[in-house]
Amino acid sequence: MSDKVGVGIIGCGGMGSHHARNLAKIEGAHLRGFADVRLESAQNLHNEVGCDYCTTQVQDLFDDDQIDLVLICTHHDLHVPLAIQAAEAGKQVFVEKPLALTIEGCEQIQEAVERAGVKLMAGFQARFSPFIAKLKAVIPEPLVIVGQLVDPRWGDESWANDPIEGGGNVLSQGCHMFDVMYWLAGAEPVTIYAEGGNLTHPKIPEITDSVVATIRFANGCVASAINGDFGAPALAGKAFYELFGGTKTATLYGYYGTPTIKFWGVEPAEFTMENLPPEARNSSAAHGYVDEMKALIDWVGKDIDPVNAAKVEDGVRATKLGIKAIEAIKTGQPQHL
Repeated sequence: MSDKVGVGIIGCGGMGSHHARNLAKIEGAHLRGFADVRLESAQNLHNEVGCDYCTTQVQDLFDDDQIDLVLICTHHDLHVPLAIQAAEAGKQVFVEKPLALTIEGCEQIQEAVERAGVKLMAGFQARFSPFIAKLKAVIPEPLVIVGQLVDPRWGDESWANDPIEGGGNVLSQGCHMFDVMYWLAGAEPVTIYAEGGNLTHPKIPEITDSVVATIRFANGCVASAINGDFGAPALAGKAFYELFGGTKTATLYGYYGTPTIKFWGVEPAEFTMENLPPEARNSSAAHGYVDEMKALIDWVGKDIDPVNAAKVEDGVRATKLGIKAIEAIKTGQPQHL
């Protein structure tokens, strides 16, 4: 391996381009190849941040000895075959969330990664957010957690609502919330019960778009989790997390706008962007994207274990929580994890 980590990116749209912009600023990363079924997308990203070549053939990246790490930033249905191909080619792997849309798909990726002996990081960047870190530091052993991740209604024609490509809001986006709640609870989930269903997309009956769930964790922490695309939370904002520690409370709101934490039983009683160093007072850093990519490059290039990172087993867990929530809705019964 050279002094720099050779990076290939598959899928040069929203998240692929976002990661490429951050990677372009990391000294230890070398953007080697971009692959996209739309060559124009790869070329546009090349024109913006630079790389050695663009292609429509993902195999070009897997066959390239100068690529050490592959980022998979495609529609969700392609994660399983591409992650398995990458692992079998001996590449280190980053997979955008969700790891896969089924438990079986997640387990296939996990088996391939373990068989090949390669690293895999899943795209749960909130673990690197200074705001999530502050919640975890102030209340490391919460008794109760309340979390929500709620959007205005997604369009019926959105690929993320396609039952095959995207899986709907709960599987496509709810995995972020489920991973954060596990991370904040500090223990494995034991059971999940949920109500909800298809509340906003009657033309797509195959998807579940709304979940209100109760989760019990192995350490006794209990959590209420709300996810879907049924409106815009006018006060709390899209993402909201509240931790109760008995003598302390921490409430994060406005996370995707102007993130703020309010405390009870803690001084100072507020944490905002102004508490961050100047270079971190931007959306990408505040949400953890910058440090996520730095940790990824250090893991691949220097074998520094990224203790905050979501690894393959974390990706499996997040999808499993979404699947089990949906099963609970359909069966009316709590599901064991």
